[in-house]
Amino acid sequence: MDSKIIIFYDGICILCNNAVEFVIKRDKKNTIFFSPLQSPFAKKNIDQKYIESLNTLVVQKGNKVFTKSRGAFIILETLNHPLRYLKYFLPTFIADIIYKLIAIKRYSWFGKKEECIFPLNNPKFLID
Repeated sequence: MDSKIIIFYDGICILCNNAVEFVIKRDKKNTIFFSPLQSPFAKKNIDQKYIESLNTLVVQKGNKVFTKSRGAFIILETLNHPLRYLKYFLPTFIADIIYKLIAIKRYSWFGKKEECIFPLNNPKFLID
């Protein structure tokens, strides 16, 4: 049985929200849940350093926490997406450099919302 996965993401980042939609459409096993880093649930369940910086997604699988490219590869592996094979060709330190560049530029390249809005009645989103 697959472990439940929670993706903690920047709720005001347009790129991040589009990535969440991408995952929702491809989560055939229905094992992935979401929580904006700005939510009360995130504040209670992950290390405060991630919430303060908002510079990485945080992926919790079982009792383990993954960030940056490792978190992205956990998601791609769970989705059985072809991009998951990049982890065999792209060393983690290079993937993390690319991840960090995108994270730094994401608001200027893709924009951001004025406030974090999340669906209240969707069981895939963990808010409280």
